[in-house]
This record gives sequence, structure tokens and C-alpha cells, in this order.
Amino acid sequence: MRDDRTIGDDATEEDLGGDEAYCPACGHAFSPMLERCPDDGTRLIVWRASADPLIATILDERYRIVRPLGSGGMGTVYEAVQLSIERTVAIKVVRDELASDRSTVKRFLREARLLVQLNHHNIVAVYDCGQTAEGILFLVMELLRGPTLATLIARAHRLPAVRACEIALQLCDALAAAHDRNIVHRDLKPENVVVGDELVKVLDFGLAKSLARDASAQSGITQAGTVIGTPLYMAPEAISGDRPDPRSDLYALGCLVFEMLAGDPPFLGDKINVILGRHLREPVPALPADVPPALVELVHALLAKQADARPQSAHVVRQRLAAVLAGEAPDDEAPTLIHTPRVARGTEPPPPATPPAIRSTLRHSPPPPAPVQTAAPSHKTEILPNPPRRLLPFVLMVLVLAIAAFVAAVIALGP
Repeated sequence: MRDDRTIGDDATEEDLGGDEAYCPACGHAFSPMLERCPDDGTRLIVWRASADPLIATILDERYRIVRPLGSGGMGTVYEAVQLSIERTVAIKVVRDELASDRSTVKRFLREARLLVQLNHHNIVAVYDCGQTAEGILFLVMELLRGPTLATLIARAHRLPAVRACEIALQLCDALAAAHDRNIVHRDLKPENVVVGDELVKVLDFGLAKSLARDASAQSGITQAGTVIGTPLYMAPEAISGDRPDPRSDLYALGCLVFEMLAGDPPFLGDKINVILGRHLREPVPALPADVPPALVELVHALLAKQADARPQSAHVVRQRLAAVLAGEAPDDEAPTLIHTPRVARGTEPPPPATPPAIRSTLRHSPPPPAPVQTAAPSHKTEILPNPPRRLLPFVLMVLVLAIAAFVAAVIALGP
């Protein structure tokens, strides 16, 4: 009985993804993920349409490589299966020509160390790292499903302001988690952001740098004068060769928010030096007119040329984004992302609306007469106010004289 991974005799090359596993005993073709024929247990022979020698192999005796997911400057990322628990993972493998370079190996190991430290739901999880007996360096990560932010922008061209703020909020959470550990990403870009149904995740901290303990200062991983990052999202201080800090990531975040709102990064050019020069000198281009002013103000603050003029932490940026989403603004005239009545800060909420019938009655009725103070009825006892303190001596004197006269009269009359 064949399982769900069995491929019939009529399977096409497209069904097999270009590869197939052939059973020499029964003659059937199967998925290259299988080692033995599920019918008779014969070891399968794998034909690879791909020139990649890692496809369908077992890496480090633990991970079966299924297919490539993408390539970058450091290596290739594959989909794989962790055999011990049948978990699908992503494995980054360093290119052979780089694996022998000492600085690349150190940078790769630093990436693994940093990612293990960054245990956060908005940052890709790292499960394992190591080196095979053949010298292959690899990093095992969670396999993320969903499009990258670059794909999302390419499909929609522009994202609604609310959606852009929601994505940026989670990016702030990821950056705050890294910055709180003195780690700067240094290569935040749409291709390094995966947008799921609910979660946004940042990946590829391969160029990240720990400010607390960075071995590159002694090992020369980053050569003096070398520009590290992606030009479209690079902060001016990074272009100038200054030491990057968390505000450099906030500049890149500003570029991402600008691109989500406008459809293109803020500074474009046909040559790298043109793009870098615009980051250094040109003002921020105008955003579309329908972007709320409070959000425009925040993007301009993030894209300030001087790091001191930007928000000083991802926590601050998150608070401002949340305020924009909540409809808060310095004045009541500013448009907001939500369309509900607002009151000025520090005031009480408006009272419930008066029904139309009551409003009509109140509108045409004369105002009620002012209350009139009336005299108390004569049959009630009138309570006089207490005499002033300055009359008290005279009252006492009168009482003393009255008592003395009474005593004198009694004596005069006799018994």
C-alpha cells in the first residue's frame, strides 16, 4: 500500500518537481523524499533534474533537503525535514566558496548566536546550527509560510495606511527586542520581512551586529570603509561609515513604511552611488495625499538625516503608530485612520444625544424662570443668625445688669 507521498507511473516532471525516486524492483516512481520503496522496501534510486547536489540528500544525518527556497549573498536556503520529529524546517547553507573564508564563518556563527538570543514571536526562530563532517556550515530555522513584504507591495503596489501601521507595529516589536539586547539588524528590507495572516516576522540577521560584544572589532569581519546593508534602505550614518546604532534600523523602518504607503522606496536611482547620495542630501519625497498627516510626520521623523533628530527607540515609534491607529492627534482637526468622533484630550466624553422630539421641545420652549426666594410662613419659628462676635460684650453686660436689678428687687421686698 502506497502512502500519500507515492507518485504514480503517470507522474509528470512537473509533479515530481524535476526529481524522482525510482524503485528498481517494482519499477514505480516515488517522491524523492522517500529512501525506500513503500511496497517492497527496496532502496530507491534518485534522479535529480536539479544541478544542486544537496537536493534529496541527508544533511548531518538529521535533515533531508527537499528543495531550494532562495539564495542570498551568503548562501542558499532550503526546505528540509527534521527526520527525528518529522518537522519541516528551513536550512541556510553557506556557499562552498565562502565556507573556507574565516571572516564569513565567523559572521555566520555570529548570526546563529544572535538569533538564538532573540527569542521573540516577531523574529524567525532558530532551532540548530552546526557544521557537517564535509565542512558544510548550516543554520536550521523555522519554515515561514506567507509572502514577503516585497511580494505584498508588488501585488498591491500600495498598502492602506491602516495595514501599513499594523505591519510597522510588529516590526517595531521585533526591533525593540533586538535593540534591548544591543543588537542592530543593519539590513532591514521588504525581502527580510514575512507577512503571515496574523504575525509579521523579521528574518536574516546575517548582517546584524552586537554592540555589546562584537568580535568583528578584533577579527576584521567588517573591513574599514565597507558599506554593509541594502542601499535603498540604508541610513546616512551607515553610508558615511559611522558606527550604526538602533536609530539606523529606525531609518530603514521609515523607508519600509514609506514604500508601503507610496509603492516605492523614498530614494531611487539607476546607480548605487546615486541612491546613496540621495539618502545623504535630498529631502524626503511627498507621500500620497490620502496618508494621514500624523503618519506623514512620523515617516519624516524616521527619515531624518541626523540620527539625533529621529525617534530614539522602537518603543517610541510603536507608541506613535498606536496613537495614529487610535485616532489620537495633537489637535481635533487632524484626519485620522479611524472615523469616529473624538474629543480633545483631557475633556470628558460627550453626553448621550438627546432624542429629536426632546430637542424640538427644548428648542421652542422658553427657558425656565429663575428660582425666587420666598419668605418663610409666619407660623414657623424663624431662626436668627448668630450675633457677631463684637456685640457679645454688650449682651453680657445687659444680662449682668438685669440679674443685679432682679436681686436688688428681691432684697427690697423682703420676706
